[in-house]
Parts: sequence; C-alpha cells; structure tokens
Amino acid sequence: MPRKSKEQRLAETHEIALQQFEDSYNATADVRERALMCRRFVNVPGAQWDWDEDGDFSGRMKFEIDQISLAVERIRNERRGNQITAAFVPSDGSEADALADACAARFRADTLNPRGKLARNMAFDSAVEGGFGGLRLRAEVEKGDYQRICLEPVHDAESCLFFDVNAKEQDKSDAGHAFLITPWTRRAYEAEYGTDAASWPDHLRGRFGYDWFGVDTVRVAEYFLKEDKAETYRVFLGYGDEIVEYLEDEIDDQDLADLEAQGFVEQEPRAEKIKRVVKYVMNGAKILEGPEVIPGTEIPLIPEYGHYAIIDGKEHFWGRVQKSVDSQILHNIQVSKIGETAAASSVEKPIFTPEQIAGHEASWQEDHRQGNAFLLINALTDAQGNPMPSGPIAFTKSPSIPDSVATLVAMTRQSITDQMGSPENGEQLAPDASGVALELVQGRIDMLSYIYMDNAAVAERRLAQVWLSMASEIYVEDGRPLKTLGADGTAGQVMIGKKVLDPKTGKIAPEIDFSRAEFDVDVDIGPTSASRRSAVVRTIAGLMQAGMSSADPETQIMLTHVALMNMEGEGLAGVRAHSRKKLVAMGVEKPTREEKAEMEAAQANQAPDPQAQLADALAAEAKGKAMRAAADAGLAVARTEQARAETAETLAGIPIAQQKSALETAQAIADATAPTEGMAQDAGQ
Repeated sequence: MPRKSKEQRLAETHEIALQQFEDSYNATADVRERALMCRRFVNVPGAQWDWDEDGDFSGRMKFEIDQISLAVERIRNERRGNQITAAFVPSDGSEADALADACAARFRADTLNPRGKLARNMAFDSAVEGGFGGLRLRAEVEKGDYQRICLEPVHDAESCLFFDVNAKEQDKSDAGHAFLITPWTRRAYEAEYGTDAASWPDHLRGRFGYDWFGVDTVRVAEYFLKEDKAETYRVFLGYGDEIVEYLEDEIDDQDLADLEAQGFVEQEPRAEKIKRVVKYVMNGAKILEGPEVIPGTEIPLIPEYGHYAIIDGKEHFWGRVQKSVDSQILHNIQVSKIGETAAASSVEKPIFTPEQIAGHEASWQEDHRQGNAFLLINALTDAQGNPMPSGPIAFTKSPSIPDSVATLVAMTRQSITDQMGSPENGEQLAPDASGVALELVQGRIDMLSYIYMDNAAVAERRLAQVWLSMASEIYVEDGRPLKTLGADGTAGQVMIGKKVLDPKTGKIAPEIDFSRAEFDVDVDIGPTSASRRSAVVRTIAGLMQAGMSSADPETQIMLTHVALMNMEGEGLAGVRAHSRKKLVAMGVEKPTREEKAEMEAAQANQAPDPQAQLADALAAEAKGKAMRAAADAGLAVARTEQARAETAETLAGIPIAQQKSALETAQAIADATAPTEGMAQDAGQ
C-alpha cells in the first residue's frame, strides 16, 4: 500500500476535525445563543428590545429600566475584591517543600500580571452574565530566547470556545480535543495567510450550519488534539554519528530522498509511548498550519461556568441573567406604556365645528407658544339666521393609566427582585447599623455569589493543573533565574537547578527542578467580603472589653496582634506584616518556609546575653567545685581501704591469743572513719 503524502494526511485530519466541530457546535448551539443574548442584554444599550424582530413596537417608546445589572455588578465586584489561591501539594501527603513553594510563586508571577487579571475578570464576568467564559495558557518567548507561560483572555467564549462533546467533566479535563475560533476580517486574513477566502468551494463556506466564511469575516480555528499512543520513530544515522529521528507518520518520500542525499542511513525503528498535545490552525477549507507539538500534556484551554448541568446527556449552562429576562422585558413594555401615556397632553382640548374655527385656525394652533390674551370663534346661526349659543361642543379627556398596568409593573419588579435579590439593600443600611446587621445583610448577598465563586475555583484548579504540565517542559534551563510572586504580592526570585542536600534522600540534588514537579492542586477561596475581617476585629474587641484577656497579659498581646493583622485600611500593610511576625514568634501562626529560615538565621547571629553568660560561668564554677569534692572524698575512701588491708595483713602474723585485742582496735578505727566514708558516697553521687 503506497504511503500517504503529507497533504493527504492533513486533509484527513481536517475532515475529522470538521466532524468533531460539527458535533460540538450542534450539541450546544441553542444554549450558546441564549448565553450570548444574556450578555448583550445587560451590556449593550437597546439590546433588551432585540426580541422585537417583527417591529411590533417600531416608532413607539422603548424604555430600558434595568433591574438586573445591579445584582450582576455586585457579583462581579465580589470576585475582584477577593482572591482564589491555588496551592501545590505533594501527592504523597508530605509537607510542601521548596519546589512546591516555587511552583506556587511562579504560577502567581505568570498569571497575576495585568493580562492575567484581565483574563480572569473577563472569564468570570461572562460566566455570571451568560453562564460560560474561558481562559487560555500560551507559551511565549521572552528575552534571552527563554520561554514563559502567559495567561490570556478568551473573548466571546460562548461563540468561540468548543470542547469535545463527549467530555462530561466540568473542567473538561477529560476532553480529547478542543477548538478556539478567531474571527478575522477578509483583508487581515489574506495578509496573514496569503489566500483569498473567496476562492473556497461553495459547499465549504457554510458547512454544518456554521458560518466559517461570511461577507466580511473569515473564521480561523486553533484545533488542539490530545495524543496518547505508542509512536514509532524512524531513526537515521549520518556522518559523525549524527542521529535524526522522525515520527513515522510525519515523513514522506521527499524527506527520505533528502536524507539519502545527505548520506543518512536508516537504522532500526524506535517505539515510544507518548502523551502530548498537538495544535493545528485551520479554517473551513483546509489545515493552514501544523501539526505543532505544544508544551505540556493538557489542552491549554480552561472553561468557566456560572451554573452547569448535564440534562438528558446534553450540556446546559446559564448565568445570573437568564431567569429574569422575561420579567425584565415585560417590565420594560409596561413602563414604556406608562411613559407614552404620561407624554400625552394632560390639557383638555376644546372641540369645535369647522364653521366655528374657520379663519381662526392659526391663532388656536399657535396659542401654546404665543400666549394670546383671548381667542376668537365664529358665531353660529340656525336655519332662520338666529344666533345660537357659542362654545366648544365637547372637550378631550386626559389619558389615565389603567390599574392593571400599574399592578403588572409592581408584579414584574417584584419578580425580578425575587430572582436577582436586593443587593441595593446593602447600600441603603443606616450608618449606625450594628455589625451583626451588616453581617446578616452581607451573608444574604454572599449566598447569591457563592455558586459563581465556587465554579471560579474549579476553573482556577484546572488552570493550575494545565500550567504545571506546561511548566515541567518550559522551565528546565539550569541556572535560569525566575521571577516569583509571594502570596502578599512581594516579588522574589528562584534559580532553576541550584544544587542542595535533599533531606529525604541525603543526596545532592537540584532544589528547584520543574521537570519533576508532580503535585496535587488545592484551591482556597478567600473571604467573600471585607466585612468578615471586620467581624474578627469586632469579636476580639468585645473579648478585650469584657476583660477576658486582662488576667493573662500574653493572651492580651496575642489578641491585639490578631486584630491588627485583620484590620483593613490604607497604609496598614506594614502593621499587618509586623503583627504576623509577632504571632509567628509566639507560635500562634505557622511560619512559612521563608519565615522559618529568617528566624533560624536571626537566632544564629544573635549576640550572647551577658546575664546568661554570667549564669553559665557560675554554674561551671559550682560544677568544678563539686567535682573536686568528689575527688577528695574518693581519695579518703581509698586510704581507708588501704588501712584495712594493712590491718588484715598485720593480723595474719599475730598469734590467735592476741588477735581479739587487735580486732577490737581495728573496729574502733573503722567506727572513727565511718562519717568520712558516708560523705565520700554523697559527693560521688
């Protein structure tokens, strides 16, 4: 069977990609259309009347009395005022080491720059408004030809970001492929890719109902494909033992001819099981670029949802707006009706016959501007010429608002309030409201935003996982300095490949080696409102006023520093940092790795205390005296034993008749030396 050319393989890949895109697009087209409508509903002026496609209200008042945006804005501000933090935890459950801390610090440096913050905010806003947002990670080249990872926004995610239709995990970690669509103007497309989209075959322009090629727009897709399979590499040996390898499906006859001309000889093929992500750039007609193997083993696209559910095997998502759209539309209609009624003249207008007004039309028509002192009408006569009573034959009535319209306005407003909550109540609290009342109101508002913060945490966890898979292949150059960012926003630096003694293995190994960074990712959602920090301060103040800490000065100092560490306000960053150091020194707060190292260094460099030195000297002197006393006592015991031995030797040479007298004398000597022996024993102890 003849080998397929590269063009044939790309054509087959393009056909498969179009089929996969068709499945993903058709499965969620209606859900995505509603998401886009909801985002337009709260962001584009006039979009709350887009439903009037037939023009039934054309030429009439169309008011937009927005009752939804305030609640949406409150949730968006909650995200901006709080932080979702990703932590890298060793998979074996051990304590985080220097590599885990370096991963967290570099992750913050890569993703918390202005572009990264914008990407997070846009994804969250889209999730709150329409139900679906997105993020992307990309490897870019910085100075020194090093690569770095950057976080970028995904615009119009509901129209541009598509995942494998068979993926059921919310974070799409189980997706085998994904598409990111970018719309181009025709002129920009032709300048970038050098082809005229108008030359596409007609059957490709609107394939599957998706408009790949429009009047003014050409859509280009980045197609990401996971590959997890055994690959065969064809190996070629050249002069000087130079080895060149090609994937079996990426080499064609022309490549073989070029290698042969250069003197390369094919060797035994090499098999390897690989897991990688390949990217193609394509449009509706063909593959434009690729395949390109990108860093990492995960697709660098991350979805973020507002509400998410799988119903009847189909993915559904929605945001804060969708459930209140109908109520808002009805409210706008009724308010516009009232506006039209109120705009109508409230002045009763006289009604005349043509004969009465003939010749005086201009003065009556301009009376509201000229303010005439009087107006004239013609007298009326009957058939016999007799004058008849003059005056208007009737008056117009001022328009009135039907009771049903006023009732409906109140009902729709209440319906919107029930759906969206009443976040404005938080701003309408009296200035002297108690802290408890503030906490209760804030708690009700927080419950409206909790689901969105929780789903943002799901996206943040997936973002950290994808970043880690890319970092293990990008940050590998020994001696490369990397900027880091601490949890408090302070900048730092780590060095890749710096050799240290590994306390676990006892061997010299690189301290920072991203290629071996295999961690689980935990996510922490910070306080959902600043009032919770204030609650800590109020609680501590209450304890101290109640005198609970007055009996224990150390407890009072501890509570004071806890309160200072939780205080909010401009210029308090240094105070909070100082209080944290005090709490760490007291053992209340667990020190970070850096704080622990600083404490050990400070302790090693600390000058000796003169009082402590004096106490040590006195203790050493006392110990020396005790040792000398013990030595003297030991000498006395030795002498006593010697005397006893000499006495026994003497007795051995005395006749039996004289031994009794000698023994009595020896006993007397022993009794005389007994106190000295006891003292020697005490000194020895």
